[in-house]
Amino acid sequence: MYPPINNLEPKIASLMYKFGIKVPANIAEARALDKENGDELWERSVKEMKNVQIAFKVLDDGTRVPVGYQQIPCMLIFDVKMDFTRKTRLVAGGHVTEPPSVLTYASVVTRESVQIALLIPALNDMSVVGADISNAYLKAPTMGKEWTILGAEWGSDAGKKAIIVRALYGLKSSGAAYRNHLAS
Repeated sequence: MYPPINNLEPKIASLMYKFGIKVPANIAEARALDKENGDELWERSVKEMKNVQIAFKVLDDGTRVPVGYQQIPCMLIFDVKMDFTRKTRLVAGGHVTEPPSVLTYASVVTRESVQIALLIPALNDMSVVGADISNAYLKAPTMGKEWTILGAEWGSDAGKKAIIVRALYGLKSSGAAYRNHLAS
């Protein structure tokens, strides 16, 4: 059982812990937890986000956002992996955008399909080669016209406007953008 927080129901409080580790709701909370714990585990997970910088074109102060672009929020999502490492992911608030006029559906392979695909080589004494593309969506240009205001995690760029130029988790068209990029 997780400790109750501010008299919240235990079910709600359990959302703030994972594997017994408190999960922050924002960057300030993450830094406070690091200070409290005497480590930099959350800060290191946020620093890994430097890979996400290619997804944004930061605008100079005073530069206007081009006409036709829609402002959306972006937020950090904090998590604890099964090996207790901390993970931070930047997610775009694509839920506030209008659905794109182009097809956005991208199929996903089922667990059963993967099991069958691995069973066939196992039965035929064949080797299997696999790969993981880190930050896969960031390889694809975005299909939409969105911009955001950068948060505190961006350091000296915090508060600046930025155009989203790469597919991000949370955008409605990111799956299709990545699929099209991979197909090309």
